[in-house]
Amino acid sequence: MKKITSQNFKGLIVTKQLLQKHCCILIMFICSSTIFSQTYVTNKTDLQNAVLAAAPGDVIIVRNGTYSDFSPTLKPNGSAGNPIIIKAETIGGVTLTGSSRFTFNKSAHAILEGFTFNCTGNSTMVKLEGCHNIRITRNVFETAQTSSSKWVLIGGVYDDTTAPYQYLSHDNRIDHNIFQNKTMPGHYITVDGTNEIIQSQNDRIDHNYFKNNGPRAVNEQESIRIGWSNMSLSSGYTTVEFNLFEDCDGDPEIVSVKSCDNVVRHNTFLRSYGTLSLRHGNRNRIEGNYFFGGNKPIGSISYDGGITSTTLYTGGIRIYGTDHVIINNYMEGLNGTRWDAPITLTQGDVIDGQSTSLSSHFRAERVTIAYNTLVNNSHGIEIGFNNNGAYNKALSNIKILNNLITGSENGLIEIKDNNDQGSNITWTNNLLYPTGSAQTIIGATSTTLNTSNVNENPFLTFNSDTGVWKTTVNTPNYNNVVTTETINEDIEGQTRTNSSNPGADHYSLESVRYAPMTPDTVGPNAYEVDDTSESMYLTSVTGFASAGGSQTVTVTSNVNWVVSPDTSWITVTPTSGTNNGSFDVTTSQNTTFSERTGIVTVTGGALTRTLNISQAAADPRDGLNLINVLATDVEVNYVSNEEVNGTTKFNYAINSLDKDFNTQWASNGTLDPNGSGFSILIYDLKGAFDLDLVDIATTNGKTYKLQIWVSSTGTADEDFTNAFPPDNVDLISNTNASFKSFILPAPAIDTKYVKLIGKGQASSTFTTIHEIEFYGNESTLSVNDNDLTKQVKMYPNPVKDILTLSHIKTSVNSIQIFNIDGRKVLERPVKLSENEIKIDVSSFSNGAYILNIINNDTSKHSKMIIVSH
Repeated sequence: MKKITSQNFKGLIVTKQLLQKHCCILIMFICSSTIFSQTYVTNKTDLQNAVLAAAPGDVIIVRNGTYSDFSPTLKPNGSAGNPIIIKAETIGGVTLTGSSRFTFNKSAHAILEGFTFNCTGNSTMVKLEGCHNIRITRNVFETAQTSSSKWVLIGGVYDDTTAPYQYLSHDNRIDHNIFQNKTMPGHYITVDGTNEIIQSQNDRIDHNYFKNNGPRAVNEQESIRIGWSNMSLSSGYTTVEFNLFEDCDGDPEIVSVKSCDNVVRHNTFLRSYGTLSLRHGNRNRIEGNYFFGGNKPIGSISYDGGITSTTLYTGGIRIYGTDHVIINNYMEGLNGTRWDAPITLTQGDVIDGQSTSLSSHFRAERVTIAYNTLVNNSHGIEIGFNNNGAYNKALSNIKILNNLITGSENGLIEIKDNNDQGSNITWTNNLLYPTGSAQTIIGATSTTLNTSNVNENPFLTFNSDTGVWKTTVNTPNYNNVVTTETINEDIEGQTRTNSSNPGADHYSLESVRYAPMTPDTVGPNAYEVDDTSESMYLTSVTGFASAGGSQTVTVTSNVNWVVSPDTSWITVTPTSGTNNGSFDVTTSQNTTFSERTGIVTVTGGALTRTLNISQAAADPRDGLNLINVLATDVEVNYVSNEEVNGTTKFNYAINSLDKDFNTQWASNGTLDPNGSGFSILIYDLKGAFDLDLVDIATTNGKTYKLQIWVSSTGTADEDFTNAFPPDNVDLISNTNASFKSFILPAPAIDTKYVKLIGKGQASSTFTTIHEIEFYGNESTLSVNDNDLTKQVKMYPNPVKDILTLSHIKTSVNSIQIFNIDGRKVLERPVKLSENEIKIDVSSFSNGAYILNIINNDTSKHSKMIIVSH
């Protein structure tokens, strides 16, 4: 026995004191903490009773074993920090057979974990009815069904049909599950909503393994369907991320997005027939996904006893709708074409804002396709397929930027059915590198690519660890094109710099955050540190009209954010928000004759996003009359020279007035008979006008120096004065074939003749004018009181909606308008007190009309008006 000395006796005392202290702390901790119950059950009734009695934080455990027809309807309601957990005793330890299923009704904050569904019934295996914050995790779903069924369904409550709805579904999560071996129609996961109007919002589908969905059904066998046509204008804010889809062939749409404001990112599609389809809805974001053909051959399937057959392809992304962003995606070894090309932009059969047929194919509009890699596919980007003429609506405002496309067959870009979209698509900084028999572009009927798209070797290298072709230090760098936001990371989560590699991967030595998903990184046995990094995405805005207006920007974010414009003509409401939300951008009227731009900045956490705002200039022609409505309203009085040789050149001066941009006046200034060295053309306005503006359209790609002189008397040199003094300063034309408005510093009163002096180009004495138009009001000088057409001022002309008649004399009795066929379309009396009348012509068809001004003595005076909507 060890002898106790004074020294170790003191140690015993200290140890006893410490134990007493720690015991007190432990007792205090236990007393101050909530004690959660843990209940074991072995049948459906006990489970329902346990859930009914459960408090937030309680855990209900189903003992390991096999249970047939296990089908409880549950209403757990936990709390945000303490969900009610319903779990198998061990992950995969409980097998449910027969018609087993779980129904959650009007529930919140609960977790269903660890079950294996090996069923034979045709019912939905897990249904969420009007639920929020429900998590379905680490389960295996499989059923030998004999008819159509949806395996996991997020929806509303069937009788919740009156707004404001009481049980909206939101913030549910389906993660780390396996969905496998589906042989009948219906979806693995269906995200629906309430009353066929509002989709469930802010749901997350992540780290699941979807496999063996097939064979191909006629319809309704997508692996995931988000929304549907009736609720396609609803915003879902669904996030589908970090999932693996393997041999998912059941539907042409592997994932079908049919609502707005969803994000599909960092998923991997392997050996699957079909596409990720943006079928309905707007403002969706497809980012950082991998698509691998995996050497899967082209397949086929027959229906109707062999009468109908379908060819099956491995595909990428198919796009309908507006304001989508498609960035940082990787497509390799895909054999798809037509519906199933790596990137598919068919035409549409309706246009957003012009049709209420929500089941139609809305043409793609305002879509950004940037930083995607297409490598070794049978086809590349396919554009314009019209489905045997059924889709006749051309694309609009598509931006294709900084993509990398390389392959050895067919076209890297293919125009289908001769539907070249021309200027509807903007191509910028794309690397296009055809090898073998491949061509850069085929099927084009006009030039669709410009010099900013480069044919050069991308110097890719194959990474055997990930199975991905990646950039190298030798891969070219292009400017990081700014779209509605700065794209500051690549498909692997590495920093993308201002000078960046085209395609999904930017060469970097940073660690890889996002790699292709594999069976080891998804499903019940995959564990990872939850990604808590900040994220914030904005939808785009279009250019504002000069009149001003408002557009809504949707924010998808996991941080608080603040909005601020950089100029006073832009306002935002609200100026801040939390997580997912929206704000309105409003612009005031632009009264200047110049386009203006501004920036709206959104900051949240360490993130900054910017929106570029542009607003059109005011039209300087508003309120002015077009003097030469018809080609004969103005005449050529004098021309110094015309480029006419009788065989190949027919550039007469009169061509500048013929309203035809296919003709022109061309003149060589050195041939002026008076030796001025300039080209001179004098126009007779055939009346006296207070001239305010001259519109001149020259030749595309050339810039001309011009002067405009005016005369109210005659055509001698001394009769003219420069409308834009001083005399030594020249006007400069547009550099394209569009009109440029030259606004006179002050109206040229009583103008009868206009002299145009063409001073040629910097390197040529030639001047070319396609069209010229004159705007102003008839002169009020020397007006004959009996000439009612001079007494009454009429503007604008051409008119879009409201025609204004002013300076009306008391002698006017009525106004009549006739169409060109002589049919009266409007007649109204004029009161004695009326000196101004506004006539709504918005319902008139486009074309020419005769306006009759009837005097009290029944005398009539007529003017022509042009209606152009």
